[in-house]
Amino acid sequence: MKSQEPPDDIHPASGAEFDALLADYVRDLERQVEYIVDDCFFTVGQVVGMRTTVDYDAVIWWRDHYRAKFLSAMETFGNRWAQDRANVTSVAIMLAERAVRYAEGKPSIDRDAARKAAADVERYCELHARRAARAMGVTLSDDAPARIAGYWCNFEYPDPQTGG
Repeated sequence: MKSQEPPDDIHPASGAEFDALLADYVRDLERQVEYIVDDCFFTVGQVVGMRTTVDYDAVIWWRDHYRAKFLSAMETFGNRWAQDRANVTSVAIMLAERAVRYAEGKPSIDRDAARKAAADVERYCELHARRAARAMGVTLSDDAPARIAGYWCNFEYPDPQTGG
């Protein structure tokens, strides 16, 4: 294989070529995740609206927390954003409503309220993932629902008969 030829199934990339392709892939995923996180927090901001404000530390915690979870899930499952955007918006609405509730009586949504809201939403999503898997007759590893819950509460499990 000549070095200027693109890698393919017959002539896979090796060494430095592979590392460069992997680095490009990871950078692309990271850009996609930034867009998705921005879109999610646009929804959170709309839901919180004028009812209260969100502390800077809470926003940073949410961004770091969900950015890492979304990136990990996308590395595993690929980018399902186009199919799942409506579902993610619903989950972001739930996150905002829970945060407003935990901030009741405080001047703003602080980091503690943000963390509690995230924990509630992730518990809901994990239970949703387990119920969906059970209904489809799919056996999950112990960490699969949590990994899926970290994505956006939605994962179409493979057909246990066909694997697809």
